[in-house]
Amino acid sequence: MKKVLLFVTVFLALFTSKVWADVDYSIPLYQGQLTIDSGNEASFKQMIIYDFDSSYNGQYVTLGSAGNFPKGFSISGQPEISAYTVDGAGHLQSRSISKEVEKLSDGYRVKVYNPGKENDRIALVVTWRLKNLLNIYSDIAELNWVPISDWDVPLNKVIFEVNFSGAYQNHSSQLYAHTGYFGSAAKVTKKGNGYSVEVNRLGEGRKLELHAYWDRKLFYAPQNKSGKGLSKFLMTEKTIAVKQKLYPFLATYVVPLISLVILVVSLWCYYRFKASLGQKKIPRDMHLFEAPSDLSPLVLTKYIYDLELAEIAPPDVKGKRFDISFENLIQATLLDLIDQGKLILFKETGLFDVPDKTKLTAYERDFLDLVYGGQPMGLDSAFLDYQTDKKILKGNPSAVRQRGRKILALFESRLAKVDASVAQTIAGLNYPDLHREMLAREKRSLALAFLFAFTSMGVSLALLLFSLAVFYPLGMGISVFLILLAGLLPFFYYRRQTYYQVSRILTAEGLATRQAWDAFQNMLRDIKTFEALDIESHLVWNRILVYAALYGYADRVQDYLKLRHITLENPELNTYIALGVHNRLALSSHYLSAYTSTANSASHFSISSGGSGGGGFSGGFGGGGGGAF
Repeated sequence: MKKVLLFVTVFLALFTSKVWADVDYSIPLYQGQLTIDSGNEASFKQMIIYDFDSSYNGQYVTLGSAGNFPKGFSISGQPEISAYTVDGAGHLQSRSISKEVEKLSDGYRVKVYNPGKENDRIALVVTWRLKNLLNIYSDIAELNWVPISDWDVPLNKVIFEVNFSGAYQNHSSQLYAHTGYFGSAAKVTKKGNGYSVEVNRLGEGRKLELHAYWDRKLFYAPQNKSGKGLSKFLMTEKTIAVKQKLYPFLATYVVPLISLVILVVSLWCYYRFKASLGQKKIPRDMHLFEAPSDLSPLVLTKYIYDLELAEIAPPDVKGKRFDISFENLIQATLLDLIDQGKLILFKETGLFDVPDKTKLTAYERDFLDLVYGGQPMGLDSAFLDYQTDKKILKGNPSAVRQRGRKILALFESRLAKVDASVAQTIAGLNYPDLHREMLAREKRSLALAFLFAFTSMGVSLALLLFSLAVFYPLGMGISVFLILLAGLLPFFYYRRQTYYQVSRILTAEGLATRQAWDAFQNMLRDIKTFEALDIESHLVWNRILVYAALYGYADRVQDYLKLRHITLENPELNTYIALGVHNRLALSSHYLSAYTSTANSASHFSISSGGSGGGGFSGGFGGGGGGAF
């Protein structure tokens, strides 16, 4: 039986919450009337106009006592409640209702049951009795009260009257109405013994605070606050008035400007860092028609670009920038071996063969072992030693991790062997070092660029949090824009930093050498734009094809060769072009990325289980809200 009751309770709770959420309505008018008497008792009348765009079951209104309320404050738990249908002419027709008053921890909630349909206009009238609403000092009686705070929808128009029911006798009084530093301004008008407050569009969950005082002589109620209150009252309002002007100015102009200035400083620091490196690029229209030197692709990549195979190999290269790609380096090296006659390609079978292994250098042997291992050296069989099916991820976690680590270990050990052999070869050639490490002053400039970028983000984030707290949409928009802008700079700086960590900074000699290769690369990129007579006499096409593959322009060069009917001196390279080796090896490299990515996932495999108040107020107590269901 208990289980049945529990099920019914949960079902009703879910059903009720859905019903409440599905009600579509607006409040075009909220009218409040507070009447205070000399005994520190008050009548608070609310009239709320509801316009329904869907069917509904009723309305609810709350009145609270949260905050620093006066001594002895209380709300009568038996308010007067009535509801009316408002016709097109504005006439009121009484509705039959049932009501429920619920005692909350800090106030009361009234639920009125009067179901209706779409396009209904309903007027709900609730009258409360309040005791000890005012703080009675020796010189003034102070009202510091929040009658509106927690409505579910915006109040399009608020009209609030505050009246004193006793004999006024020209005694001093003053009333201020606050909607927050960034809320819609309230218009306060003095009328006879009271005041009228008007607010256009009080947003969802926004507050209206009333802060007023009357001469103590108007009240016979006993004093409930020690000392005098007028000077404190005036100081509070003066402070709010200053902040009312200052905070929007700060949030809209000053803080965003500070964030932008810090961003500019960050960019300046990065400019100093970049200038100090001296890594100037040549113009894109500068061309060199011959390779600056005859280096193998592996040696060229390490010596000129300071890149090793292990640094540019999958799976850890996603999103990183390098001067040479792993795929292009593999293809260029195979072409280089063919051009040297160390590797033969059979057109009939699509297989490679090494006619004389003794002619291979150490790094060339290690390279072929990396690509083919113990597999037949076919056009479609590259990297088969590392082949990994995603189905392995469905196995036992320990076995999956072991299999993934074994594949990665084999791949990484072969990469390291190639890199070591290439480094040994370069060392044996006694070439001067073309690269250097980053200097301390260069590191400081880059670190400052990071620091100021993150500082700008922090300032903008503080603005965002402040804007959210006080519900300032303009401030939210400005801060989000600045956060995104500031966030791009560290990302850019990090990419450049990682680039210089992998490919070290060029020396003066290194820069001149690199610029020559860049000019040669420009020629390969623009090869289709040259007339035949301009370049054909300058080029050794066998080597051109090798370097074009290295720089990713193999397709352009091959198209040029076909267009000009140029036949290469090396028949093996003609076979390479005829069989479309470039595209087939590219596919093998793509598979390798998938293999290593799967292996990496396997090596780490595991089974897992699966209303804002705002500022600009004087500290008033209370709270009142409502909605419909």
